[in-house]
Amino acid sequence: MDICLRQLSHINPWSAMRRSLFALVLFSVGVASAQPADCRHGLEALQANRPAEAIDPLSQCLKQQLPARARAFVLQARANAYADMKEWALAAEDQRQSTFEEKPKDAWPHIMLGAYLREAGRLDESLEALRAAMQFDEDGPGSGPGMAVHYHTARTLHEMGRYSDAIEAMTSGIPKQPDYGYALYQRALSYEALGDRVQAKRDFFRAAELVPKEGYEPKVAAKLIEYGFTVKVNPE
Repeated sequence: MDICLRQLSHINPWSAMRRSLFALVLFSVGVASAQPADCRHGLEALQANRPAEAIDPLSQCLKQQLPARARAFVLQARANAYADMKEWALAAEDQRQSTFEEKPKDAWPHIMLGAYLREAGRLDESLEALRAAMQFDEDGPGSGPGMAVHYHTARTLHEMGRYSDAIEAMTSGIPKQPDYGYALYQRALSYEALGDRVQAKRDFFRAAELVPKEGYEPKVAAKLIEYGFTVKVNPE
């Protein structure tokens, strides 16, 4: 799995959303058509981590008379399949279209759009999408945005070369999920880019203490090892 998507998966309720809306999509298509097989096959292929096999049936599914909520979900599913294939521009296009089909009720559609746009190299658009995600409160009125919004905002700012702003964004997010090692790792990269290896090493040290159960990806582990830390590596 791509590092971008793996890091999303730690703080993204996408899998739960798939399960909760899977029945909705099939029911909606079943009402409109006697042939809901395309929708079912596309979603099943995606859930089985066969994204290339999901694209065509999901595209056929979108030709059905779907209600707005189901159509938005299928667009997000196809966006996810494109992202698994690193077709970032196509993923972003579907993800954006899904927000037109149904107004997002939480930050996640905007976060995913921001992530896909960043990977497509469209950094200004990515930041715009993530600013839209900032409008949502994670834990009730007045609680503010959650870790994921700050995390992906920081990543986009880092890619833009705005390292101090990236550090500020990540520092705002860390209290939301202080045990999220990727956040410390990402902030360390921004400190390193500014030439502050002392602060970078402090964050890398903390990230090395917060290794995910499955281990870090080789790229992440290699950077921690560079700073003298030993961590579990996930070879995927």
